Amino acid sequence: MGARKVVASLVIATLCGATDGPAFAAPSQQFTEADRAQVKDVLLRQAAAASAHDIAAFEQVLVSVPPGHQDPIVMVARAYQFWGKTALINHFKETFKGVWKFEPDVQAIKVIPLTPDVAQIYAPTQITLGASDASARTAPFLVYEIAVRTPEGWRIASIVPVPAR
Repeated sequence: MGARKVVASLVIATLCGATDGPAFAAPSQQFTEADRAQVKDVLLRQAAAASAHDIAAFEQVLVSVPPGHQDPIVMVARAYQFWGKTALINHFKETFKGVWKFEPDVQAIKVIPLTPDVAQIYAPTQITLGASDASARTAPFLVYEIAVRTPEGWRIASIVPVPAR
């Protein structure tokens, strides 16, 4: 499946799963510039938590669902896929044992609302990763994410890092 089909599938799945009602229910409110700033902030908190290897703070930026509800968290990359918050957190617990820096270009972040309660995020990002400082490499990525409005504020539901080269 091509990257575009994966992204399209994630967007559709997120839109349909973001609420208990139909995907095109009447909006409860409008997407505002304050929402745009809050969505950007949740991405920047994610980046800070990841770069600091703070798994608790990283987990807090992700969507949480009550027991018995479908977990919407997904991360799809060229080398792997993680479905569900537990799987993603376990992956990053291992990743954070080495070098990991997530550095979005703050000026280039774009937040585009899909509905008043769902927004897509595009962030050109430098990711540095490796088992040690000696083996760590930095590469450019185009990071695409979906954020959803929750009772706790905006949270990340999906992450799709695409190598920029």
